[in-house]
Amino acid sequence: LDRIKAFLQLPEECEGGEEELLSLEAIRVNHLTFTYPDTTHEALNDVSMLIPKGSFVGIVGTPGSGKSTLFKMLLRTQEVPMGTLYIGDRDVHDISLASLRRSMAYVPQTAYVLSGTVEENIAFGMAGEAPLEVGEAARRAYLEVDLGERLKSDAKLKEGGRDLSGGQRQRLSIARALWKNAPYLLLDDAFSALDFHSAKEVLRELRQEKEQTIIFISQRLEALTETDKIYVFDEGKVVEEGTHEELLRLQGVYANLYAQQVEGRGTDGAID
Repeated sequence: LDRIKAFLQLPEECEGGEEELLSLEAIRVNHLTFTYPDTTHEALNDVSMLIPKGSFVGIVGTPGSGKSTLFKMLLRTQEVPMGTLYIGDRDVHDISLASLRRSMAYVPQTAYVLSGTVEENIAFGMAGEAPLEVGEAARRAYLEVDLGERLKSDAKLKEGGRDLSGGQRQRLSIARALWKNAPYLLLDDAFSALDFHSAKEVLRELRQEKEQTIIFISQRLEALTETDKIYVFDEGKVVEEGTHEELLRLQGVYANLYAQQVEGRGTDGAID
């Protein structure tokens, strides 16, 4: 009851304005500092980034380092300070919420599955001007290998996807975002439940898309080795940036994380 009451008291958003699909442009973050209401700790502290159009960018960092807060800024589910976030030459405040959110496909950390068919779960929400065929979205999300038959079936999934594995729920969520066919794709730790082979296949499909900017938060660093650039967050700041190879050579935060997770070398950061 308390949660429902708090939800009903949220201020209503005004999505007024055109619902145009944004063209593919560079995203520029300009000295962005943000503090959540009722807190004193800065979630983001003087963050500056340049994400070229059509690029595949990775973001890593420890929990609470500000990664997901950046996505909230991009989607404007939290209010962005003026003059700090641009798509092309336009401040996001000059873009209607309807247009901004229509142009971004977002895969959250938690995959939400509704009580409907697999096809209904994929083709859910507002798509772009030319949504992918559901079968194509399922193929690119590597769903056909184990949910191919259910894709053609009228059988409904259980609420919350209780009859699916964690990896299947995540791939279904990715397929939903791919079906939207938006110019900007935001993946928030969307591979956490995927096995290595499934993650590799989905990444291969994502890398083939040239008319889309992909920003990928991941705790699994092996998923970011082929990204165009990686930003490393720590306590709300960007502390390192570069390709996978460049960051390993720095022998800094990223190299330590990689050593701990992928090579199991402890905390000394030693990388061959």
